[in-house]
Amino acid sequence: MMGIFALAGAAVSQTMENVQARQSAAGAQSKAAALQRQNRMLEANLAKVLLICETLWEFIREQHGLSDEQLRKKIYEIDMRDGVLDGKHQRKAVKCPSCGHTVSARHPACLYCGKIIDDSVFTMS
Repeated sequence: MMGIFALAGAAVSQTMENVQARQSAAGAQSKAAALQRQNRMLEANLAKVLLICETLWEFIREQHGLSDEQLRKKIYEIDMRDGVLDGKHQRKAVKCPSCGHTVSARHPACLYCGKIIDDSVFTMS
């Protein structure tokens, strides 16, 4: 049979676990709400960028007599520069021309010698 102190200790332990679980759940809810806000902001920014791109394309098309088909062909050409038709143009890992180490596509410069590998203004970081 458990003594009174053992029962009290078990009750305190259970209460502490409950408090920790509630704190953990509250933290998760807070993080989820922050991510939802960030997602809404990104969606709004993307919608604005798409609107700007469409506006710019219409200006270019009207002023230079280009067609939507020419735009589609150019998009395809740029998409295929990395060898993969995936809606992205991403540089592949390359050997650094300065030191010969492999430089990941995620890095614009060699981690070993600092040589700039990708100085494109269109690189996503």
